[in-house]
Amino acid sequence: MAILKLTRAWRALEEQTTIYVILPNEIQRDKKLQVLWLLHGLGDDGSGWIRKTNLEVLTKHTNLVVITPEMNRSFYMNMKDGLPYWDYLVDEVIPEMRNLLPLSTNPKDNFVGGVSMGGFGAFKLAFTHPEWFSAIVPMSSVIDLTELPKIMPDYRNIFGGPGPAGYLEKMAANASLSKLKQLRFYDCVGDQDDFKPSNEQFAAYLKNDLGLNVGFHTSRGGHDWLYWQRILPDVLNWLIGV
Repeated sequence: MAILKLTRAWRALEEQTTIYVILPNEIQRDKKLQVLWLLHGLGDDGSGWIRKTNLEVLTKHTNLVVITPEMNRSFYMNMKDGLPYWDYLVDEVIPEMRNLLPLSTNPKDNFVGGVSMGGFGAFKLAFTHPEWFSAIVPMSSVIDLTELPKIMPDYRNIFGGPGPAGYLEKMAANASLSKLKQLRFYDCVGDQDDFKPSNEQFAAYLKNDLGLNVGFHTSRGGHDWLYWQRILPDVLNWLIGV
C-alpha cells in the first residue's frame, strides 16, 4: 500500500488543507479503483484513520482506495461563523480526487463512512447524494444535533445557535426513497457509548418507517478508537469481503 498526503489550496475554503489517501501499490489506468470516502470525528482530522488504526494493513490486498479529507470542526456543514466545508467536500474534494486518481464513479464502487461527527457526515452525504454510493458505514454517529452543547463548546459557530432537532430524520424523509432503498447500511455503535440510544432509535426509523436496508450492530466498546479499530475488520468484510 501507499500513503498519499495531498496539501493544496481550495477555492471554497480560500486556504490550504490536507487530504490523506491510502492507495493500492498496483494501479492500472484501465482498471478503476473502488473508493471508501471515510470521514473523521470532532477534534480529529483525516490522519486519524491512518495513525490510530491498521486500516492500511486491512486494505492491503484489495482494490480499495481510502480517502480521508480534513474537515475541521465543521460537522460537514457550511458553517454560520466559519468556512463552507460542505461545499468544499461535495464540489471540490470528491470531483478533484476523481480527476487526480483513477477512481471509479460507479455507485457500486463508492462507499461512505465515518465516526462520530463523521458518521453524521456520512449520513448527510448519503441522504443528499444517494446516487453516488452503494453502501454507507456510519459508526458511533452523532445523530441528535441538540446534544452538541454537551460535546462542543464552539457549537454556535456551525448554526449560530443550538443545532436543529430532527435534522437527519428530515433529510432522510425528503430524499428520494427509491434511491435510498438501493443503499446498504452497516450502522454500528458500542454498547457503552452515550450515543447508543439515539443511534438505535434512528436505525429503527430508517429500517421500520422508511424501509431501508439497515443492519444495526452493537458490541462491547465506547466512543473511542479502541472500539473503531476493533470493528474495522468486520466493517471491511461486510463492505468488500476482506
